[in-house]
Amino acid sequence: MTEINKKIIAITDDNSSVRMSIERTTKKHFQDIDVLQFNNTIEIKKFLLNNPDKLDLLILDIYFGFGETGIDILPHIKELSPNLPIILLSAMEKNYGSEITNIAGDYIIDFISKPATETELIIKIKKALSVKDDKTKTIENLQKENHLLTEMLNRADKGAGQLFEDEVQNKLKSMTKVFMQYPYEPKENIIINGQQIDIIAFTASPLPFEIMLFEAKYFPNAKITGSINDLTKVVTNNIEKVSTKRRNFFEQSENQFKQVSKRIEKILYDFKYTKKEEKFRPFIQNFIVFTDTTDISQIQTKNANKYTKICKLKDLTQDFLIKTAFSIPKRIVDEKVKTIILQNLF
Repeated sequence: MTEINKKIIAITDDNSSVRMSIERTTKKHFQDIDVLQFNNTIEIKKFLLNNPDKLDLLILDIYFGFGETGIDILPHIKELSPNLPIILLSAMEKNYGSEITNIAGDYIIDFISKPATETELIIKIKKALSVKDDKTKTIENLQKENHLLTEMLNRADKGAGQLFEDEVQNKLKSMTKVFMQYPYEPKENIIINGQQIDIIAFTASPLPFEIMLFEAKYFPNAKITGSINDLTKVVTNNIEKVSTKRRNFFEQSENQFKQVSKRIEKILYDFKYTKKEEKFRPFIQNFIVFTDTTDISQIQTKNANKYTKICKLKDLTQDFLIKTAFSIPKRIVDEKVKTIILQNLF
């Protein structure tokens, strides 16, 4: 293996014997690893300041005899190198046990109590390097996806996603029977689990429902695979373009319904309507629209929640929307209540 492909582990401990022991054990089991040694917290912070992405793993002692501890510098290290896996090392577990437990997962991925056995050390190093590899691959995939989407969205002419969105909007605007006058567009898209859902229309019908576009709109000739319990994947020309970017859209739809329902409950409560008056609680029906050329035949929709329907653009007719949205038991919605909801929901 070439030198450039070697992984680099840093050992920071004020005891040179401990550092040398860990280095010998590591090199005994790994042929593709270089080891750097640091005597104190100042040295490792200075190194990371100048080389934030160079290390693949940091094994960090807690107690250095005086001054700041390994625990003290963790926030600074994470600021410099957010994706660097860190294993804390200490012979004073009784003294720092609660502090170590509190930072586990946020700042460190593992802990080794000195003296460490050879087996424990190697197993935890392998685990830490594996985590780093997974993070690196994820970041690389996201960078590729972002680059591709940026290229499409920055084109002088309209990208595929915008063309599809315009096509859907034009079709919706022609459905006066469904939307009464025009699609009620939200003031801003709703954020769920840190992700933006592309909601392009919210009807003003007695039973409000929404039209959503899945991100596959950017890849018209795509194949969507996955199920409601797994992350969906978008593939074009046998090349995976988007994967693991969002949680599956059925789960998002379920969360969407719960969030909007809670908002509606609060709005009605603020206007003196109580939760007991169920007839004043409209349903939210979600329609997820794909391009006509998108292959959605392999999407497993078993157990999809009853508030979600997927369809192609060609199927998005007013008869389809009306029959689907109003197939649930009809509920009486007072015009005043409908107005209050639509004016205060977003």
